[in-house]
Amino acid sequence: MQPANILIVEDESIVAMDLSYQLQEMNYQVCAIADNGKDALAMIEQHRPTLVLMDIIIKGDMDGIETARHISHRFHTPVIFLTAYSDMHTVERAAQTAPYGYLTKPFQANELRAAIEVALYKSGLETRLRESERWFATALRCVADGVIATDKQGLVQFLNPAAEGALGWKLADAKGRPVEDLLLLRNPRTGERETNPISRALQNNGVVGIEFGTMLAARNGQQRPIDDSAAPIRDVDGNILGAVMAFRDVSERLAIEQSLRRSEEHFRKAFDFAPVGMALISLDGAFLQMNAALCRLLGYDQMELSAMYQSDLTHKSDLSIEKQQLATLLSGGLSTVQFEKRFLPKSGNELWTLVSVSLLTQGSAPMCYLYQIHDLTERKNSEYELARLAHFDTLTGLANRSRLLEEADDQILIARRQNTGLAVVFLDLDHFKEINDNLGHEAGDQLLQEVGARLKAAVRETDCVARFGGDEFVLLLPNIHTPDDVSNVVNKILADFTRPVMLEGQPVNIGTSMGVSLFPGDGKNAKTLLKCADSALYQAKAEGRNNVQFYRAELTTRIEQRFKLEKELRHGIEHGEFELYYQPIVSLTGSEDICAEALIRWQHPELGLLRPEMFIPFAEETGLIVPIGDWVIATACAEAAGWQKAGKPVSVSINISARQFKSGNLTQKIRQALAGSGLDASLLCLEITEQFLLQDTEQNLALIGELKAMGVKIAIDDFGIGYSSLSYFKRFGPTQIKIDRSFISGVIDDMENAAIVRAIIALAKSLKIQLVAEGIENRQQLAFVIEEGCDKAQGFFYAEPAPAEVFRRNWVEAVTA
Repeated sequence: MQPANILIVEDESIVAMDLSYQLQEMNYQVCAIADNGKDALAMIEQHRPTLVLMDIIIKGDMDGIETARHISHRFHTPVIFLTAYSDMHTVERAAQTAPYGYLTKPFQANELRAAIEVALYKSGLETRLRESERWFATALRCVADGVIATDKQGLVQFLNPAAEGALGWKLADAKGRPVEDLLLLRNPRTGERETNPISRALQNNGVVGIEFGTMLAARNGQQRPIDDSAAPIRDVDGNILGAVMAFRDVSERLAIEQSLRRSEEHFRKAFDFAPVGMALISLDGAFLQMNAALCRLLGYDQMELSAMYQSDLTHKSDLSIEKQQLATLLSGGLSTVQFEKRFLPKSGNELWTLVSVSLLTQGSAPMCYLYQIHDLTERKNSEYELARLAHFDTLTGLANRSRLLEEADDQILIARRQNTGLAVVFLDLDHFKEINDNLGHEAGDQLLQEVGARLKAAVRETDCVARFGGDEFVLLLPNIHTPDDVSNVVNKILADFTRPVMLEGQPVNIGTSMGVSLFPGDGKNAKTLLKCADSALYQAKAEGRNNVQFYRAELTTRIEQRFKLEKELRHGIEHGEFELYYQPIVSLTGSEDICAEALIRWQHPELGLLRPEMFIPFAEETGLIVPIGDWVIATACAEAAGWQKAGKPVSVSINISARQFKSGNLTQKIRQALAGSGLDASLLCLEITEQFLLQDTEQNLALIGELKAMGVKIAIDDFGIGYSSLSYFKRFGPTQIKIDRSFISGVIDDMENAAIVRAIIALAKSLKIQLVAEGIENRQQLAFVIEEGCDKAQGFFYAEPAPAEVFRRNWVEAVTA
């Protein structure tokens, strides 16, 4: 509980400081000290103290009593006077401000504490009372019924807004008037004036009412029928303080009742020809009368139904709730009840309906029930479908992630109770993305459906198969005793997946990697088990895919290392830890053009300079290659533009990943880099892998077309290790081919490698495509590619990749000198 926040108003600073010290010793909080009334009011406005300790004689124009009067009026903050004056005049003046205490100096600390605690308690009570009064007054002002309150003489003390509107009197005008001046009531049948209910309530000391529909004449003469009641207001001893009357306009209700009487004949016709089933049912449940729609709904004719009770056609599970609903009607708790129930029609199929039941009476005696019966078949089917969509995957029909988690929690409870094991198998399809990209999404969906069917066929009915998302599936295998039980299942799945799947008319081989976690050894809850199974799955993929790995504790460490690397990569991107190195591409035909390939390095804060093979594969996997690639494009263009502006143009090659092509904004990024740096587009060459050619999509063709239209060159990197054909070269039209270093390294000792290189060179020459030999490390290799007619060479024989400044000094400046 927060300590009381106290303001001290005392003109003697020594006294004030001593008082402040005493209060703090008592564990109170002193928010401020003032020595005059003006400052005291300002400090209350600022600090909103819980209590004010006020000396009567203070500095300024106002004394303590006048200041207390302002405090009470503006802030309702409790005040205790601390003063040396106790003369009657001073006490009388102080009393008029309704203080919460009056202590005469000198006083003891315990007297001060007692006065403060009593004041705080009293203040709390009064605050709650004021809030209660505000609640009550607000409620009265908001209700739609008119409310009038009088004193015990029948003089008006209160009108709420509804009463003001109905009577035509404002409270300011009506207050203090006899209530008879405001309330003119007449009998609805005779027109004679009625005795005022408030007067009767005061006279009889009890609750009274009037005849329903009694006419109330407003101040302007307008009359309206009302219903009301009045009751005396008593104090705690039962003494009458006054009376209150509440009334409401029943014009609308009377009009409705009159309309209902006129519509009885219409009701009969509506009953017979209503499109929904309707029936009059006796109090004991027999069919008395039914319309044609109900006969069609239940499949019985009127004669057959007349010999039946409605309980004969009700599902036994719904009898009790219907009995309760009808009891509510009979007790008068509600005029109509509504509930769902299942009928048993002649067809024998359960029929879900929504039933509305009203009790028909004669006077106050119940006669029978009116049933309205709506067919819910379509709605129930929709609800079932929505429930299915909420818990099952629409594509495969398997449980979805939400249903899997529910089932996992249930199975863990069962396993714990029965002291048995549970296995979680997390699997995904190997190379599903390539299948989806190459054969299309329809083929991908077809594959997922086939996988779901095979998984269902491979497990027991008690096992749960779920599609977790994308190409990820999860199996829950309950009642597991040993890891061998799981191995039998997953080996069966691996064997079954060796059968090709027919997609787009062609057989496609599929593989799957699986990770397994076991309850209770690997985790005690679904979240932990899924996390462990996912870690094991990652290890299975890392070990060559199409295999199964059981979770081991060290796998979590590897996952954490991956998260750490991803975090560090993001930090490196945000804090400029990357640098471009340049390796020259040398002309073998005598050209003086300077070319170079830009190669990224990471200046890791802990590990030092890292080569791309240390982090680029992971960046590709996580998608961070896109922002890294954007930085490479911008930086390479900026540095090459600097050499161009110095009159020493260098053609720069940049490696572009497939992810960058698919990001959707590669063209925009390159255009921005060229425009921002001022680099001539002809000095920029984008290197794409041969594998990228195999993804022969119209989008890729269009994108490369845009780049070439800008003047940017396109090179095929690592050529020879893929399976591209001449048709791809014709469609993509590359500017340059770079022979993979794996072939160059063996041209001297390996006749097959030499033959392949000769064939690639011959192909390039026939297509008039410039050729670059990568990985030149010695004179013999250089002599071979020169003899065979290669255009350019790149490799450690000439230079290792170097920072931009070193490359500029050793190659740009040296060659152009």
